[in-house]
Amino acid sequence: MTPLQKDAMKELASIGTGHAASALSGLVGKHVNMAVPEVEQLNLEEVASHFGDPESPVCAILSRCEKMVPSNLVFIMPEEDARELAEEMLGLLNVPLDLANRAEIAESALAEAGNIILGAFMSALGDMLQVNLPLSVPAVAHDMLGAIMDIMIAIFGVSGDTAFLVSTPLTFPENTDRIFSGKVLLVPDPQALEGFFGLLGVA
Repeated sequence: MTPLQKDAMKELASIGTGHAASALSGLVGKHVNMAVPEVEQLNLEEVASHFGDPESPVCAILSRCEKMVPSNLVFIMPEEDARELAEEMLGLLNVPLDLANRAEIAESALAEAGNIILGAFMSALGDMLQVNLPLSVPAVAHDMLGAIMDIMIAIFGVSGDTAFLVSTPLTFPENTDRIFSGKVLLVPDPQALEGFFGLLGVA
């Protein structure tokens, strides 16, 4: 990326995390902090090296935008962070501990958190382009990091191999100092990538 392109992506990521923090706060009724994000442009096959051991368990939430900037998006977290984030959200939403389908509700809460975060990034991009960019219904996958990355490369590698990686750690400062680490991958289709920075005015 050129300096102007990197600045544009940092602005996009900053606006996206701001939108995501506000939306998550509205969902759980408590303040949510999301750190000022770091942004990197990588070949998709290099992404795994930014997450750690390929045998470490992770949770990935996947979605897609088809309009104007066709792209695949993934929010990925260590499995332990994902599980604790879901439990934190259920606690903030006052879901009873003894509820029989609590695990199913926790999965739905996690999918909603990922959907909010991914949707916030596309909303930020849509604001910059003055267009609505809806996402598909998110899919949630739990597996070893290596397996998730293989699936991602198999799916996304056909349509695009350049990824924008955004670190998005979040905290609930009123409840815990626990930092929930997460990363967002934005993988534009090749034809979208070619005009992506042009749409942002930094080609």
